[in-house]
Amino acid sequence: MYSKELDKSFANKEELFDGLFKSKKDIISLKKAEVILSKDRAIGVPYIGKSKLDNEVNKATFSDNSYYYVAVNTTNILDSHGDLHVDGIWNKSAKEQSGKNFLVEDHKFEMDKVIVKKQDIEIFVKYIPFSAIGRKYEGDTQALIYKFKKDKVREGVGKEWLESGDDIEASVKMQYVDIRLAMDSNDASHVEEKANYDEYVPRIANKSEFGDLNYFWVVKQAKNIGESSLVLSGSNGATGVVDNKNTKDTDKNIEPSNDTHEENTQNEPLINYKYLTDNYIKNK
Repeated sequence: MYSKELDKSFANKEELFDGLFKSKKDIISLKKAEVILSKDRAIGVPYIGKSKLDNEVNKATFSDNSYYYVAVNTTNILDSHGDLHVDGIWNKSAKEQSGKNFLVEDHKFEMDKVIVKKQDIEIFVKYIPFSAIGRKYEGDTQALIYKFKKDKVREGVGKEWLESGDDIEASVKMQYVDIRLAMDSNDASHVEEKANYDEYVPRIANKSEFGDLNYFWVVKQAKNIGESSLVLSGSNGATGVVDNKNTKDTDKNIEPSNDTHEENTQNEPLINYKYLTDNYIKNK
């Protein structure tokens, strides 16, 4: 059995779990040290078109057609690096970064690539059905939403895509703050990791896209840094412009909070795992 994080094969699950457990703090430290562009973790989730179930979306939130509402990231989707963003991940960052982050093209943080200026963007967190962003997954997702007036979109390629209604996705620039290891292990020393697995594996909307899911990483808090982008294909395909036609009320509205999560404060040496260093975008 192969671990991408450790770049090593193991004879069985027990050895795999033991290796991950022993290196957990180092892996988490390295993950938290990197600034990540989610588009670089493509899992090829297909776009299936506009929602036919948009009655479930909150009318009070999305009914103003003078605005665009772009879901730049969503929860309950396992990405290609085995990271699962869970509900609450963006609560703190949304409150702190509203009015401070740009919407740009393809993560190009340049003046002529800005689609919407930061002062014109409201950032908030909202429960919506996956169907509202054109996905056939069951249930709801907690989306990180960029809301901005249509007349605030700058002239250029981004405006053309938004106005055309063509398929488009979004990608968030982020840094992890709180990560937990989840393993399907029965070892008595892996009680916390097994509890994480049992709690979160039922929430993964795209489990069918993976084979044996022995372990994954639960991301409980992250920061949206500086910008999010419109892209042709992101790592989490459950993103994009929210279809806000014919909406009605729902009470599942989440306000950004001051919630924080316990962080790993142990100062242990980092291991230079090839997989992690080759696949993350470093903050220069």
